[in-house]
Amino acid sequence: MKHSSLLLFCAALLLPAVAFAQPFKVGVINGNRILAESEMSRSAAEQMKKEFAPREEQLRDLQKQGVDLKGELDRDGEKMKPADRQAKEKRLAGLSQQFEQLQRSFAEDVEFRQREVRMRIIGEINAVMQSIADAEKFDLILPQAVYGGAEIDLTDRVLKEMAKRGGTPAR
Repeated sequence: MKHSSLLLFCAALLLPAVAFAQPFKVGVINGNRILAESEMSRSAAEQMKKEFAPREEQLRDLQKQGVDLKGELDRDGEKMKPADRQAKEKRLAGLSQQFEQLQRSFAEDVEFRQREVRMRIIGEINAVMQSIADAEKFDLILPQAVYGGAEIDLTDRVLKEMAKRGGTPAR
């Protein structure tokens, strides 16, 4: 009885070693490179540029008005009637405040949209990685590694698969 218990105990100790003896398949991707090089990212950047172009133009126009008014005050302020000068200074302060509010709102909206698009792209990257992992029986795919040989780097394959899928983030 003692002998069979000892054998059973030794066999239980060896089971994890047998499990680890199976090949372990690991892959690595460079997420930053995928975000920078994927067609989905390029398409999203172009779409956002178009989406925010009118507001950017509005900011440039408002800035130009402020610069022109400031130039006029600097150039002719001494010659103006005090009431005219005060009115222009008030207008300049109003333009400055309006510009700052619009600029802050613009920056927040751009940042929000960038996060939204990035999350969609990351979702697509994850879906592609999952399909590669399932199809090729990967045990682990890491989003980043300090070092990884070319044989485990899946970045190009993920980029190609994303291009095949042709997904572009919707607005």
